[in-house]
Amino acid sequence: MSKDNVQSLFAAAPALTWPDPDKSLVEDDEAPAPALEVDALPARWGDWILDEAEARSVPRDYVTGALLGAASAWVGNARHIAATADWREHGNLWFALVGMPSTGKSPAMRPAIEAMRAIELGKEPDWLAKCSQHAAAVAEAKLHEERWQSEVRDAFGRDQGPPDRPSKAEAPPAPAPFRLMAMDVTTEELQRLLAAQPRGLLYVRDELAGWLGAHDRYGGNGADRAFFNEAWNGGVYVADRVKHHGAPVRIERTSLAILGGLQPELLRQVLAGADDGLAARFIYVWPPPAPIADLNAGCDAAAVKRRETLVSAGRRLVDLAIGADPSGAPAPKVLALDGEAFALFQVHRRAALNKARTSRGLAAGWHGKTPTRALRLALVYEMLRWTAGSSREPHTVSADAMMRAGRYLDYAGKMFDRVTAGLAIEPAEANAAVIARGILDTTPAPEKLNERELYQRSAWLRDRVRRNDALSVLAEAGWIRHASTAGKGRPRGDWEVNPKLFVPTEG
Repeated sequence: MSKDNVQSLFAAAPALTWPDPDKSLVEDDEAPAPALEVDALPARWGDWILDEAEARSVPRDYVTGALLGAASAWVGNARHIAATADWREHGNLWFALVGMPSTGKSPAMRPAIEAMRAIELGKEPDWLAKCSQHAAAVAEAKLHEERWQSEVRDAFGRDQGPPDRPSKAEAPPAPAPFRLMAMDVTTEELQRLLAAQPRGLLYVRDELAGWLGAHDRYGGNGADRAFFNEAWNGGVYVADRVKHHGAPVRIERTSLAILGGLQPELLRQVLAGADDGLAARFIYVWPPPAPIADLNAGCDAAAVKRRETLVSAGRRLVDLAIGADPSGAPAPKVLALDGEAFALFQVHRRAALNKARTSRGLAAGWHGKTPTRALRLALVYEMLRWTAGSSREPHTVSADAMMRAGRYLDYAGKMFDRVTAGLAIEPAEANAAVIARGILDTTPAPEKLNERELYQRSAWLRDRVRRNDALSVLAEAGWIRHASTAGKGRPRGDWEVNPKLFVPTEG
């Protein structure tokens, strides 16, 4: 049935066949999406973001989140930012791109992922050369070991004490391949990777809900979630495992950025889960879907240029030299805020902490972390500006970077309100709203709703109790009713859809 023919259908139908549907069902659990303005984007990257979003038919919001998440990992432990002499932050950011399937989350992340892979491949020849050197060193150590063992046997034959084992008999550890990104790994393996990558990593999950659900799958009593909470702070982390036999995995500076997707129907269980602060660490990005545009056939020179621009920027950041601490161990170089940037940060910090103190639960935790996000974003914005053309590396964070970071956080705060709007309503109503939006988005306008087809589209609808509760809410709201059976019994799982849903609202 075409939506254009609904009014003519009603002209021929009995006057009181259907009640007026309660459309507030799809409004109460979702706040409107804020607009991401150009002045909230990193300086000199606005055109790249807008062009990339248009070329991929995805919201600019997703492209921006993916760029910032990747860039924060590229900066990693090479550069930190200092608010005061006692307050330093790394740049790592956590982004959750929220949206229904086919709304552009994965395509928006693809440029960053492909750039990561290109940079890693570019470092491979150096790693292979180190592997060759390592093989030679292992062979030499083996010869020293054999010589020492021979000397021990000779000493034993002469009834003398054995000589000390020479240090040259100890084979050096194998060089770790250069990594910027981890995807499908366990928490334990991620810890091992981080210990071998002092710069840090970007952790990419196509579906964050699955990642959260996998925490502590193999035991651990909360250790997985505890690790990620600590990783946000960027400090020392020591992982002790029985199988390590007293040689723990030690991460000197846990630098981990996170980027992933999340479906709206799973938001409730993620945000309403354990209140340990993990959900409050993410910036949530949930824009309206972008218009569906025609494809551009063939090789597009502009696409090649955008790809090269991103890879070039990533390489500049990844190639930044890491500093050293007084003992000579690798340590980040620290950028201070310039005078104007510090004054702006004071304003952002005060506003965020006031918001945190007047909020409760998840909102209090999220706003309480905004000052930290402001510093990290400002650092990433400053370094991205540098990659886009400046030859002189910045040694302070400018007021422009802090101003843009503040505007982005204003946007992120409104996005947070959008994703948490549904937490105040009952789960059945939230689930009914998901089904209701599916009805409105179906073309042509559906006359019936079949339960089997419904749960084939969404796994959570296979739960009969959740499905029945949601359908009952829809029926009470006048959206659906049991299908007519003409005396033969109700067809199992069939519901009629109220055609009044598709009548244009007057005025």
